[in-house]
Amino acid sequence: IPFLKKLLSTTNNNKRNQSRVDANKRPDPNQKQKEEKEEKEHKILKYIAKPIFSLKNISVAYTESNGTFLPGFLPNTGFFGMNNSVKAPTLGFVLGSQKDIRSLAAQRGWLTTDTMMNNLFSRTHSVNLNLRATIEPVSRFKIMLTASRRYATNQSEYFRNQPDFLGNPNWVSISPTTTGNFNMSFMTIKTSFVSDGPDNSSSLFDDFVKYRFEIAQKIASQNGIPTNLNEYPDGYGPNSQDVLIPSFLAAYSGTNPSKQNLNLFPSIPWPNWNINFDGLIKLKWFKERFKNISISHNYRSTYSIGSFINNLNFGNPDYLFDSYGNYLPEFQIDQIAITEQFAPFLKFDMTMKNSVSARLEYKKDRTISLSLTNSQITEVKGNEYVAGLGYRIQDVRLLFNAGLEDQNIKSDLDLRADFSLRANKTIIRKIEELSNQPTSGQILITLKFSADYVIGNTMNIKLFYDQVITDYVVSSSFPTANTNVGVSIRYNLN
Repeated sequence: IPFLKKLLSTTNNNKRNQSRVDANKRPDPNQKQKEEKEEKEHKILKYIAKPIFSLKNISVAYTESNGTFLPGFLPNTGFFGMNNSVKAPTLGFVLGSQKDIRSLAAQRGWLTTDTMMNNLFSRTHSVNLNLRATIEPVSRFKIMLTASRRYATNQSEYFRNQPDFLGNPNWVSISPTTTGNFNMSFMTIKTSFVSDGPDNSSSLFDDFVKYRFEIAQKIASQNGIPTNLNEYPDGYGPNSQDVLIPSFLAAYSGTNPSKQNLNLFPSIPWPNWNINFDGLIKLKWFKERFKNISISHNYRSTYSIGSFINNLNFGNPDYLFDSYGNYLPEFQIDQIAITEQFAPFLKFDMTMKNSVSARLEYKKDRTISLSLTNSQITEVKGNEYVAGLGYRIQDVRLLFNAGLEDQNIKSDLDLRADFSLRANKTIIRKIEELSNQPTSGQILITLKFSADYVIGNTMNIKLFYDQVITDYVVSSSFPTANTNVGVSIRYNLN
Protein backbone atom coordinates (compact mmCIF):
# COMPACT_ATOMS: atom_id res chain seq x y z
CA ILE A 1 0.00 0.00 0.00
CA PRO A 2 1.66 3.26 -1.10
CA PHE A 3 0.51 5.21 1.98
CA LEU A 4 1.94 2.66 4.40
CA LYS A 5 5.12 2.35 2.38
CA LYS A 6 5.54 6.10 2.55
CA LEU A 7 4.65 6.15 6.24
CA LEU A 8 7.14 3.45 7.22
CA SER A 9 9.89 4.72 4.93
CA THR A 10 13.19 5.65 6.57
CA THR A 11 14.20 8.19 3.91
CA ASN A 12 15.12 11.69 4.85
CA ASN A 13 11.91 13.62 5.40
CA ASN A 14 13.67 16.96 5.01
CA LYS A 15 14.39 16.25 1.34
CA ARG A 16 10.75 15.45 0.77
CA ASN A 17 9.69 18.75 2.35
CA GLN A 18 12.27 20.76 0.47
CA SER A 19 10.99 19.44 -2.86
CA ARG A 20 7.67 21.12 -2.23
CA VAL A 21 9.19 24.56 -2.42
CA ASP A 22 9.56 25.96 -5.90
CA ALA A 23 12.78 27.95 -6.06
CA ASN A 24 11.29 30.27 -8.70
CA LYS A 25 8.41 31.28 -6.46
CA ARG A 26 8.43 33.34 -3.37
CA PRO A 27 7.91 31.03 -0.37
CA ASP A 28 4.72 31.32 1.60
CA PRO A 29 5.41 32.87 5.06
CA ASN A 30 3.25 30.19 6.68
CA GLN A 31 4.75 27.35 4.64
CA LYS A 32 7.47 26.52 7.16
CA GLN A 33 4.95 26.36 10.00
CA LYS A 34 2.69 24.08 7.93
CA GLU A 35 5.57 21.79 7.06
CA GLU A 36 6.68 21.50 10.69
CA LYS A 37 3.14 20.60 11.74
CA GLU A 38 2.85 18.05 8.95
CA GLU A 39 6.22 16.58 9.85
CA LYS A 40 5.21 16.25 13.50
CA GLU A 41 1.98 14.47 12.56
CA HIS A 42 3.89 12.19 10.22
CA LYS A 43 6.32 11.18 12.99
CA ILE A 44 3.47 10.42 15.39
CA LEU A 45 1.73 8.24 12.81
CA LYS A 46 5.01 6.53 12.02
CA TYR A 47 5.68 5.61 15.66
CA ILE A 48 2.14 4.26 15.98
CA ALA A 49 2.18 2.29 12.73
CA LYS A 50 5.67 0.82 13.07
CA PRO A 51 4.84 -1.63 15.91
CA ILE A 52 1.52 -2.55 14.27
CA PHE A 53 3.24 -3.52 11.04
CA SER A 54 6.34 -5.02 12.70
CA LEU A 55 5.32 -8.53 11.62
CA LYS A 56 7.71 -9.17 8.72
CA ASN A 57 6.70 -12.67 7.73
CA ILE A 58 4.77 -15.67 8.94
CA SER A 59 4.67 -19.24 7.69
CA VAL A 60 2.55 -22.26 8.53
CA ALA A 61 3.57 -25.74 7.37
CA TYR A 62 1.23 -28.67 7.93
CA THR A 63 2.20 -32.14 6.74
CA GLU A 64 0.19 -35.32 7.11
CA SER A 65 1.47 -38.72 6.00
CA ASN A 66 -0.52 -41.95 5.91
CA GLY A 67 0.39 -45.40 4.72
CA THR A 68 -1.01 -48.93 4.57
CA PHE A 69 0.88 -52.19 4.18
CA LEU A 70 -1.32 -55.15 3.20
CA PRO A 71 0.65 -58.44 3.19
CA GLY A 72 -0.41 -61.56 1.29
CA PHE A 73 -1.81 -59.69 -1.73
CA LEU A 74 -1.98 -62.16 -4.64
CA PRO A 75 -3.02 -60.42 -7.91
CA ASN A 76 -0.28 -59.12 -10.18
CA THR A 77 -0.21 -55.38 -10.67
CA GLY A 78 -0.09 -53.65 -13.99
CA PHE A 79 -0.49 -50.13 -15.30
CA PHE A 80 -1.05 -47.57 -12.55
CA GLY A 81 -0.58 -50.28 -9.91
CA MET A 82 -3.90 -51.92 -10.78
CA ASN A 83 -4.85 -55.41 -11.85
CA ASN A 84 -7.50 -54.46 -14.42
CA SER A 85 -8.96 -57.96 -14.70
CA VAL A 86 -10.14 -58.08 -11.08
CA LYS A 87 -10.00 -54.33 -10.37
CA ALA A 88 -7.58 -54.89 -7.50
CA PRO A 89 -6.61 -53.33 -5.17
CA THR A 90 -9.24 -50.63 -6.06
CA LEU A 91 -8.57 -47.27 -7.66
CA GLY A 92 -8.94 -45.46 -4.35
CA PHE A 93 -6.16 -47.54 -2.76
CA VAL A 94 -3.62 -46.85 -5.51
CA LEU A 95 -4.50 -43.14 -5.33
CA GLY A 96 -3.66 -43.07 -1.64
CA SER A 97 -6.98 -43.72 0.07
CA GLN A 98 -6.54 -45.14 3.56
CA LYS A 99 -9.92 -46.89 3.63
CA ASP A 100 -9.59 -50.37 5.12
CA ILE A 101 -9.96 -52.81 2.18
CA ARG A 102 -9.09 -56.02 4.07
CA SER A 103 -12.65 -57.35 4.19
CA LEU A 104 -13.18 -56.57 0.50
CA ALA A 105 -9.83 -58.16 -0.42
CA ALA A 106 -10.60 -61.30 1.58
CA GLN A 107 -14.10 -61.56 0.13
CA ARG A 108 -12.83 -61.31 -3.47
CA GLY A 109 -9.93 -63.71 -2.96
CA TRP A 110 -7.13 -61.19 -3.27
CA LEU A 111 -5.35 -62.43 -0.12
CA THR A 112 -3.49 -65.65 0.49
CA THR A 113 -5.32 -68.21 2.64
CA ASP A 114 -2.08 -69.66 3.97
CA THR A 115 -2.55 -70.12 7.73
CA MET A 116 1.22 -69.75 8.27
CA MET A 117 1.35 -66.21 6.86
CA ASN A 118 3.01 -64.16 9.63
CA ASN A 119 3.55 -60.71 8.10
CA LEU A 120 1.92 -57.84 9.92
CA PHE A 121 -0.80 -55.67 8.43
CA SER A 122 0.15 -52.10 9.37
CA ARG A 123 -1.08 -48.56 9.02
CA THR A 124 1.07 -45.50 9.70
CA HIS A 125 -0.09 -41.98 10.45
CA SER A 126 1.94 -38.87 11.22
CA VAL A 127 1.04 -35.21 11.53
CA ASN A 128 3.61 -32.38 11.58
CA LEU A 129 2.80 -28.75 12.28
CA ASN A 130 5.46 -26.02 12.10
CA LEU A 131 4.81 -22.35 12.70
CA ARG A 132 7.31 -19.54 12.18
CA ALA A 133 7.06 -15.76 12.39
CA THR A 134 9.55 -12.89 12.35
CA ILE A 135 8.84 -9.65 14.17
CA GLU A 136 10.91 -6.48 14.01
CA PRO A 137 9.32 -3.93 16.38
CA VAL A 138 12.24 -1.53 15.92
CA SER A 139 15.10 -1.42 13.46
CA ARG A 140 17.75 -4.14 13.99
CA PHE A 141 15.73 -5.79 16.76
CA LYS A 142 14.44 -9.13 15.45
CA ILE A 143 12.31 -11.69 17.23
CA MET A 144 11.80 -15.06 15.59
CA LEU A 145 8.94 -17.13 17.00
CA THR A 146 8.71 -20.85 16.31
CA ALA A 147 6.26 -23.56 17.34
CA SER A 148 6.01 -27.20 16.35
CA ARG A 149 3.94 -30.30 17.01
CA ARG A 150 4.48 -33.88 15.85
CA TYR A 151 2.23 -36.88 16.45
CA ALA A 152 2.92 -40.28 14.89
CA THR A 153 1.26 -43.68 15.29
CA ASN A 154 1.77 -47.13 13.85
CA GLN A 155 -1.09 -49.66 13.96
CA SER A 156 -0.18 -53.29 13.34
CA GLU A 157 -1.86 -56.67 13.68
CA TYR A 158 -1.95 -60.15 12.20
CA PHE A 159 -4.76 -60.53 9.66
CA ARG A 160 -4.85 -64.06 8.40
CA ASN A 161 -7.05 -67.04 7.62
CA GLN A 162 -8.11 -69.43 10.40
CA PRO A 163 -10.52 -71.87 8.68
CA ASP A 164 -13.64 -73.03 10.50
CA PHE A 165 -14.34 -76.69 11.22
CA LEU A 166 -15.70 -77.13 7.67
CA GLY A 167 -12.52 -75.74 6.13
CA ASN A 168 -14.11 -72.50 4.94
CA PRO A 169 -11.92 -69.38 5.06
CA ASN A 170 -12.32 -67.39 8.25
CA TRP A 171 -10.37 -64.13 8.48
CA VAL A 172 -9.46 -62.97 11.96
CA SER A 173 -7.53 -60.06 13.46
CA ILE A 174 -4.91 -61.08 16.04
CA SER A 175 -3.06 -58.85 18.54
CA PRO A 176 -3.96 -55.36 17.28
CA THR A 177 -1.28 -53.00 18.54
CA THR A 178 -0.89 -49.23 18.28
CA THR A 179 2.42 -47.58 19.08
CA GLY A 180 3.49 -43.99 18.64
CA ASN A 181 5.39 -40.95 19.85
CA PHE A 182 4.61 -37.31 20.41
CA ASN A 183 6.47 -34.03 20.92
CA MET A 184 5.60 -30.37 20.81
CA SER A 185 7.07 -27.02 21.73
CA PHE A 186 6.18 -26.15 25.30
CA MET A 187 6.47 -23.32 27.83
CA THR A 188 8.19 -23.78 31.19
CA ILE A 189 9.85 -20.39 31.63
CA LYS A 190 7.82 -19.65 34.78
CA THR A 191 9.82 -22.27 36.68
CA SER A 192 13.17 -21.93 34.90
CA PHE A 193 14.94 -20.16 37.75
CA VAL A 194 13.37 -21.92 40.72
CA SER A 195 16.37 -23.21 42.68
CA ASP A 196 16.68 -26.30 44.84
CA GLY A 197 17.13 -26.21 48.59
CA PRO A 198 20.43 -26.92 50.38
CA ASP A 199 19.28 -30.52 50.92
CA ASN A 200 18.42 -30.91 47.19
CA SER A 201 14.72 -30.52 47.93
CA SER A 202 12.56 -28.94 45.24
CA SER A 203 9.45 -26.79 45.64
CA LEU A 204 8.38 -27.86 42.13
CA PHE A 205 8.51 -31.52 43.13
CA ASP A 206 6.50 -30.69 46.24
CA ASP A 207 3.92 -28.95 44.05
CA PHE A 208 3.75 -32.00 41.79
CA VAL A 209 3.02 -34.29 44.75
CA LYS A 210 0.41 -31.86 46.06
CA TYR A 211 -1.31 -31.27 42.71
CA ARG A 212 -2.14 -34.95 42.25
CA PHE A 213 -5.19 -34.78 44.52
CA GLU A 214 -6.67 -31.70 42.83
CA ILE A 215 -6.05 -33.14 39.36
CA ALA A 216 -7.69 -36.45 40.37
CA GLN A 217 -10.74 -34.56 41.64
CA LYS A 218 -10.92 -32.59 38.38
CA ILE A 219 -10.75 -35.72 36.19
CA ALA A 220 -13.38 -37.51 38.27
CA SER A 221 -15.74 -34.53 38.07
CA GLN A 222 -15.42 -34.40 34.28
CA ASN A 223 -16.18 -38.12 34.05
CA GLY A 224 -19.17 -37.96 36.38
CA ILE A 225 -17.53 -39.88 39.22
CA PRO A 226 -18.47 -38.87 42.81
CA THR A 227 -15.71 -37.01 44.65
CA ASN A 228 -14.79 -36.69 48.29
CA LEU A 229 -12.67 -33.86 49.65
CA ASN A 230 -10.87 -36.25 52.00
CA GLU A 231 -9.78 -39.02 49.64
CA TYR A 232 -8.91 -39.77 46.04
CA PRO A 233 -11.86 -40.64 43.79
CA ASP A 234 -12.43 -44.24 42.72
CA GLY A 235 -10.28 -45.22 39.76
CA TYR A 236 -7.99 -42.16 39.94
CA GLY A 237 -5.48 -42.73 42.69
CA PRO A 238 -2.17 -40.92 43.29
CA ASN A 239 -0.32 -43.34 40.97
CA SER A 240 -2.79 -43.20 38.08
CA GLN A 241 -1.16 -42.29 34.77
CA ASP A 242 -4.04 -39.93 33.98
CA VAL A 243 -3.33 -38.11 37.25
CA LEU A 244 0.48 -38.11 37.28
CA ILE A 245 1.09 -36.62 33.82
CA PRO A 246 -1.16 -33.52 34.13
CA SER A 247 0.18 -32.94 37.66
CA PHE A 248 3.75 -33.13 36.34
CA LEU A 249 3.04 -30.70 33.50
CA ALA A 250 1.24 -28.26 35.81
CA ALA A 251 3.99 -28.23 38.44
CA TYR A 252 6.96 -27.82 36.09
CA SER A 253 5.27 -25.33 33.77
CA GLY A 254 4.01 -23.16 36.63
CA THR A 255 0.33 -23.67 35.72
CA ASN A 256 -2.48 -23.61 38.25
CA PRO A 257 -3.83 -27.19 38.46
CA SER A 258 -7.39 -25.92 38.11
CA LYS A 259 -6.43 -24.56 34.65
CA GLN A 260 -4.26 -27.48 33.55
CA ASN A 261 -5.25 -29.17 30.28
CA LEU A 262 -5.98 -32.86 30.96
CA ASN A 263 -5.29 -33.91 27.37
CA LEU A 264 -2.01 -35.85 27.29
CA PHE A 265 -1.56 -34.90 23.61
CA PRO A 266 -2.29 -31.13 23.47
CA SER A 267 -3.39 -29.74 20.11
CA ILE A 268 -1.84 -26.26 20.23
CA PRO A 269 1.95 -25.90 20.62
CA TRP A 270 3.49 -23.11 22.67
CA PRO A 271 5.87 -20.62 21.01
CA ASN A 272 9.63 -20.59 21.48
CA TRP A 273 11.76 -17.66 20.40
CA ASN A 274 15.11 -16.34 19.26
CA ILE A 275 15.93 -12.65 19.83
CA ASN A 276 18.77 -10.74 18.21
CA PHE A 277 19.63 -7.05 18.55
CA ASP A 278 22.51 -5.33 16.75
CA GLY A 279 21.25 -1.76 16.78
CA LEU A 280 23.83 -0.44 19.25
CA ILE A 281 26.23 0.07 16.36
CA LYS A 282 24.00 2.93 15.22
CA LEU A 283 24.79 4.92 18.35
CA LYS A 284 27.68 7.32 17.97
CA TRP A 285 29.77 6.07 20.92
CA PHE A 286 29.60 2.43 19.75
CA LYS A 287 30.02 3.31 16.07
CA GLU A 288 33.31 5.06 16.79
CA ARG A 289 34.77 2.08 18.66
CA PHE A 290 33.17 -1.10 17.26
CA LYS A 291 32.86 -2.76 13.87
CA ASN A 292 29.89 -4.78 15.07
CA ILE A 293 28.18 -5.62 18.34
CA SER A 294 25.21 -7.89 18.88
CA ILE A 295 23.10 -9.19 21.76
CA SER A 296 21.17 -12.43 21.43
CA HIS A 297 18.84 -14.61 23.46
CA ASN A 298 17.27 -17.96 22.66
CA TYR A 299 14.61 -20.02 24.42
CA ARG A 300 13.51 -23.53 23.53
CA SER A 301 11.29 -25.91 25.46
CA THR A 302 9.85 -29.27 24.40
CA TYR A 303 7.34 -31.69 25.89
CA SER A 304 7.76 -35.20 24.54
CA ILE A 305 6.39 -38.69 24.94
CA GLY A 306 9.12 -41.03 23.76
CA SER A 307 6.76 -43.91 23.05
CA PHE A 308 3.32 -45.18 23.93
CA ILE A 309 1.39 -48.37 23.26
CA ASN A 310 -2.28 -49.21 23.47
CA ASN A 311 -3.69 -51.31 26.29
CA LEU A 312 -5.12 -54.49 24.80
CA ASN A 313 -7.67 -54.71 27.62
CA PHE A 314 -8.88 -51.13 27.27
CA GLY A 315 -12.67 -51.09 26.85
CA ASN A 316 -13.04 -54.65 28.13
CA PRO A 317 -15.60 -54.56 30.97
CA ASP A 318 -13.77 -57.42 32.68
CA TYR A 319 -10.55 -55.39 32.91
CA LEU A 320 -11.55 -51.87 33.91
CA PHE A 321 -8.88 -51.44 36.58
CA ASP A 322 -5.19 -52.13 36.91
CA SER A 323 -3.50 -53.80 39.88
CA TYR A 324 -3.57 -50.50 41.83
CA GLY A 325 -7.30 -49.97 41.37
CA ASN A 326 -6.90 -47.24 38.74
CA TYR A 327 -8.79 -47.14 35.45
CA LEU A 328 -6.82 -48.62 32.59
CA PRO A 329 -5.73 -45.81 30.24
CA GLU A 330 -6.19 -46.18 26.51
CA PHE A 331 -2.44 -45.81 25.94
CA GLN A 332 0.28 -47.02 28.26
CA ILE A 333 3.06 -44.44 28.58
CA ASP A 334 6.37 -45.36 30.19
CA GLN A 335 8.05 -41.97 30.31
CA ILE A 336 7.52 -38.32 29.45
CA ALA A 337 10.08 -35.54 29.45
CA ILE A 338 10.37 -31.77 29.43
CA THR A 339 13.53 -30.35 27.86
CA GLU A 340 14.36 -26.68 28.26
CA GLN A 341 17.31 -24.74 26.86
CA PHE A 342 18.48 -21.16 27.06
CA ALA A 343 21.09 -21.42 24.33
CA PRO A 344 22.07 -18.80 25.12
CA PHE A 345 20.19 -17.02 27.86
CA LEU A 346 22.27 -13.95 27.04
CA LYS A 347 25.17 -13.49 24.65
CA PHE A 348 27.30 -10.46 23.83
CA ASP A 349 29.39 -10.71 20.67
CA MET A 350 31.54 -7.77 19.61
CA THR A 351 34.43 -6.80 17.36
CA MET A 352 36.28 -3.55 17.97
CA LYS A 353 37.98 -1.40 15.36
CA ASN A 354 41.38 -2.17 16.87
CA SER A 355 40.88 -5.86 15.79
CA VAL A 356 39.98 -7.06 19.29
CA SER A 357 36.96 -9.38 19.47
CA ALA A 358 35.19 -10.55 22.61
CA ARG A 359 32.35 -12.86 23.52
CA LEU A 360 30.43 -13.32 26.76
CA GLU A 361 27.74 -15.96 27.04
CA TYR A 362 25.54 -17.61 29.65
CA LYS A 363 23.70 -20.87 28.91
CA LYS A 364 21.21 -22.78 30.97
CA ASP A 365 19.42 -26.07 30.38
CA ARG A 366 17.44 -28.73 32.17
CA THR A 367 15.74 -32.02 31.39
CA ILE A 368 13.01 -33.32 33.67
CA SER A 369 11.68 -36.81 32.97
CA LEU A 370 8.84 -38.61 34.71
CA SER A 371 9.13 -42.40 34.72
CA LEU A 372 5.76 -44.07 35.18
CA THR A 373 7.26 -47.55 35.52
CA ASN A 374 9.22 -46.87 38.71
CA SER A 375 7.43 -43.70 39.94
CA GLN A 376 10.32 -41.27 39.99
CA ILE A 377 11.41 -37.97 38.47
CA THR A 378 14.92 -37.45 37.15
CA GLU A 379 16.21 -33.90 36.86
CA VAL A 380 19.36 -33.01 34.95
CA LYS A 381 20.34 -29.35 35.24
CA GLY A 382 23.23 -27.47 33.70
CA ASN A 383 24.68 -23.96 33.77
CA GLU A 384 27.50 -22.74 31.59
CA TYR A 385 29.54 -19.54 31.47
CA VAL A 386 31.60 -18.79 28.36
CA ALA A 387 34.10 -16.03 27.72
CA GLY A 388 36.20 -15.56 24.61
CA LEU A 389 38.82 -13.06 23.52
CA GLY A 390 40.45 -12.69 20.13
CA TYR A 391 42.96 -10.41 18.48
CA ARG A 392 44.16 -10.15 14.88
CA ILE A 393 47.70 -8.96 14.21
CA GLN A 394 47.95 -7.78 10.64
CA ASP A 395 50.84 -8.25 8.21
CA VAL A 396 53.00 -10.56 10.32
CA ARG A 397 56.14 -11.50 8.39
CA LEU A 398 56.95 -15.23 8.28
CA LEU A 399 60.50 -16.17 9.33
CA PHE A 400 60.80 -18.75 6.52
CA ASN A 401 59.43 -18.94 2.98
CA ALA A 402 57.50 -22.21 3.50
CA GLY A 403 58.76 -23.54 0.20
CA LEU A 404 57.35 -20.62 -1.76
CA GLU A 405 59.24 -18.33 -4.11
CA ASP A 406 58.15 -15.19 -2.31
CA GLN A 407 60.72 -14.43 0.37
CA ASN A 408 58.63 -11.71 2.03
CA ILE A 409 55.54 -13.59 3.12
CA LYS A 410 53.16 -11.55 5.23
CA SER A 411 49.75 -12.53 6.56
CA ASP A 412 47.42 -11.96 9.49
CA LEU A 413 47.92 -13.82 12.75
CA ASP A 414 44.67 -14.68 14.54
CA LEU A 415 44.94 -15.20 18.29
CA ARG A 416 42.04 -16.73 20.18
CA ALA A 417 41.49 -17.60 23.86
CA ASP A 418 38.31 -19.20 25.22
CA PHE A 419 37.21 -20.14 28.70
CA SER A 420 34.10 -22.01 29.79
CA LEU A 421 32.78 -23.21 33.12
CA ARG A 422 29.93 -25.73 33.09
CA ALA A 423 28.19 -27.33 36.07
CA ASN A 424 25.88 -30.35 35.70
CA LYS A 425 23.87 -32.13 38.35
CA THR A 426 21.48 -35.09 38.25
CA ILE A 427 18.92 -35.65 41.00
CA ILE A 428 16.44 -38.54 41.30
CA ARG A 429 13.23 -37.72 43.16
CA LYS A 430 11.22 -40.76 44.25
CA ILE A 431 7.49 -40.16 44.41
CA GLU A 432 6.54 -42.86 46.91
CA GLU A 433 9.44 -42.24 49.33
CA LEU A 434 9.41 -38.45 48.79
CA SER A 435 13.21 -38.52 48.66
CA ASN A 436 15.73 -36.42 46.72
CA GLN A 437 19.00 -38.13 45.88
CA PRO A 438 21.82 -36.61 43.79
CA THR A 439 23.31 -39.41 41.69
CA SER A 440 25.82 -37.69 39.46
CA GLY A 441 27.21 -34.33 38.47
CA GLN A 442 30.36 -32.60 37.40
CA ILE A 443 32.07 -29.26 37.00
CA LEU A 444 33.89 -28.84 33.68
CA ILE A 445 36.49 -26.12 33.19
CA THR A 446 37.69 -25.73 29.61
CA LEU A 447 40.64 -23.59 28.53
CA LYS A 448 41.48 -23.15 24.85
CA PHE A 449 44.13 -21.09 23.11
CA SER A 450 44.97 -21.03 19.42
CA ALA A 451 47.09 -19.04 17.00
CA ASP A 452 46.25 -19.29 13.27
CA TYR A 453 48.46 -18.14 10.45
CA VAL A 454 47.29 -18.51 6.84
CA ILE A 455 49.82 -18.38 4.01
CA GLY A 456 48.01 -17.40 0.84
CA ASN A 457 45.39 -19.95 -0.15
CA THR A 458 47.57 -23.01 0.30
CA MET A 459 48.83 -23.41 3.87
CA ASN A 460 47.44 -22.98 7.36
CA ILE A 461 49.62 -23.23 10.45
CA LYS A 462 47.90 -23.53 13.82
CA LEU A 463 49.33 -23.64 17.32
CA PHE A 464 46.83 -24.83 19.94
CA TYR A 465 46.51 -25.54 23.65
CA ASP A 466 43.39 -27.24 25.08
CA GLN A 467 42.78 -28.26 28.67
CA VAL A 468 39.68 -29.79 30.26
CA ILE A 469 39.46 -30.10 34.05
CA THR A 470 36.65 -32.21 35.51
CA ASP A 471 35.58 -32.27 39.13
CA TYR A 472 32.75 -34.65 40.07
CA VAL A 473 29.96 -33.98 42.53
CA VAL A 474 29.74 -37.52 43.89
CA SER A 475 32.64 -38.82 45.96
CA SER A 476 32.89 -42.10 44.03
CA SER A 477 34.68 -40.31 41.17
CA PHE A 478 37.98 -38.45 41.29
CA PRO A 479 38.99 -35.20 39.52
CA THR A 480 40.62 -35.48 36.10
CA ALA A 481 42.48 -33.17 33.75
CA ASN A 482 43.20 -33.64 30.05
CA THR A 483 45.60 -31.42 28.14
CA ASN A 484 46.31 -31.27 24.41
CA VAL A 485 49.15 -29.16 23.04
CA GLY A 486 50.39 -29.19 19.49
CA VAL A 487 50.92 -27.69 16.08
CA SER A 488 48.88 -28.53 13.01
CA ILE A 489 49.87 -27.76 9.44
CA ARG A 490 47.37 -28.07 6.65
CA TYR A 491 48.34 -27.76 3.02
CA ASN A 492 45.78 -27.34 0.23
CA LEU A 493 46.88 -29.09 -2.95
CA ASN A 494 44.34 -27.19 -5.02
